[in-house]
Amino acid sequence: MDIEIFDAERAARHLERFADILRNAVHGGALVDYILPFELETARAYWRGVIQSVADGERVLICALVGGDLAGTVQLYLSPEPNARHRAEIYKLLVHPAHQRQGLGEALMRAAEKEARRHARTVLLLDTAQGSTSERIYRRLGWQEVGVVPRHFVDPHGEPRSSVYMMRFLD
Repeated sequence: MDIEIFDAERAARHLERFADILRNAVHGGALVDYILPFELETARAYWRGVIQSVADGERVLICALVGGDLAGTVQLYLSPEPNARHRAEIYKLLVHPAHQRQGLGEALMRAAEKEARRHARTVLLLDTAQGSTSERIYRRLGWQEVGVVPRHFVDPHGEPRSSVYMMRFLD
């Protein structure tokens, strides 16, 4: 497994794979903002926005490659506000189903923390579905729960779910 940072140009070349990873995640029940039905074109549109954000320098796109195949990704959003330049947010930790349970999620999160430090970010924030695999990964990596928002969003099938807000201080 290799962890690499994709610039906008490289990400654009992998648009279809990014869309496939997101679509698989939603169809697999992942709680990543979307509900069913979820079409490939919606996934492409989402990733076009991410690619533009990468080009604008607002976020870092961290990718896991297995045998040269894009297998997972996470985003580090760099808060641009003058009073928040010490802070970043984690968005959409996604691993393709064929590559899950191989440590990619943890490796991507460690890389995100490394990138945050490189950008002088000392406070990281994220939200995740309560009781999810991601929540367990974040806790294992030392993230602390800030609070829970009951019925904060609906899962891909429209059922209400709670969000856990988490944070991590970096040295």
